[in-house]
Amino acid sequence: MVRELNQYLTGWLGYFRLAACKTHLQQLDEWLRRKLRCVQLKHGKRCKTIAIFLIRHGVPEWNAWRMAASGKGWWRKAKTPQAHQAMNTAWFTELGLINLTQRYVALQH
Repeated sequence: MVRELNQYLTGWLGYFRLAACKTHLQQLDEWLRRKLRCVQLKHGKRCKTIAIFLIRHGVPEWNAWRMAASGKGWWRKAKTPQAHQAMNTAWFTELGLINLTQRYVALQH
């Protein structure tokens, strides 16, 4: 999924590299990461699997269970501090997701 997204984003960024859109790209970066967090949480489906995933990625156990058992929807869960702690920017870099803002700055020079 990340590989396909990277292909699309790289082409899109190459097309719009001449535009002055750094702040828009920062917002798009944030939105993409939140959407991918949402998808990752949906893959877990159940409280137990979500909590185990969060615990494996460094969230304290009581905090992971608190988030996993909450009645919030997927989109709201993706914005919680627990989701940000488990799936931070470094985690997305390890997955291979490009950072639009950094790539845009590199293309400007």
